[in-house]
Amino acid sequence: MNVNINELAHYYATINISIIDVARTVVPPGGRCFGRYTPPFSGIVFPLRGRARMFFNGVPYEMEYGKVFHAGPNMSLDKEVQGRSEWAFMVIHYQTDDSAADSFPYALAHFELEAGYNTRINDLLHRLYTICTTPGKLPKLRAKSLFLSIMDEILTSADNRRNEGGQEIVEQAIEYIHSHYMESLTVPMLAGHYALNSKQFAYLFQKNTGMGPNEYLIDYRIRRAKELLSTTACSVAEISACVGYSDPYYFSKLFKKRTGFCPSVLQSCLKENIG
Repeated sequence: MNVNINELAHYYATINISIIDVARTVVPPGGRCFGRYTPPFSGIVFPLRGRARMFFNGVPYEMEYGKVFHAGPNMSLDKEVQGRSEWAFMVIHYQTDDSAADSFPYALAHFELEAGYNTRINDLLHRLYTICTTPGKLPKLRAKSLFLSIMDEILTSADNRRNEGGQEIVEQAIEYIHSHYMESLTVPMLAGHYALNSKQFAYLFQKNTGMGPNEYLIDYRIRRAKELLSTTACSVAEISACVGYSDPYYFSKLFKKRTGFCPSVLQSCLKENIG
């Protein structure tokens, strides 16, 4: 499931949550369990050490420290430890009211978040584990507060990591545009290279460059066209094709709109100056 961090933050800020329990489990090397089901409430899994592969409703997840996993109620569950080390993890089981499930589907879904190496999440998690074993109403209130602090820390870390990854994606996309600007490029095509939809890709591009991907592509093509007009004897139609436009008339209109000159006029002026 593709998770929207802002939507998920809104979800946890508004729903009514009851903490069922916090469990800590250690599975020896080679341990495996198939054909089971998750409990009748939602769970958040925190790998602590070692590696394992879990399947929620048949979808595989690579369980390792730095990642956090969510599973909905009554999902098919298979798991097996990877490598020669034991696998340790903690899981928070929680429940929401029925109305929340209708408004926000996250409680019923399985998904993964990359929080990275965040020691504060571990500290809060172990505090929650201790409080959940303490009887009384006050510990229950503290447990809910700690749970929200954990989610805040996870979502903030995951959002920061996505932003860092977004910058790298945009840098790669710019490099790709520079190498393939003469070809037929579209935003969906570019987005597909990075497993994003058009909206996600356009958002990241705008955020990191200050302009949309289409705007950037046009700007780069026009700059390349100006270079070709000043350094070659190619016709406007040939230059149009060289920078990715099969229709010379459309290219001429676009060029004039961007520069204030028709490409043929600019080419004549440049030749006169050179002469």
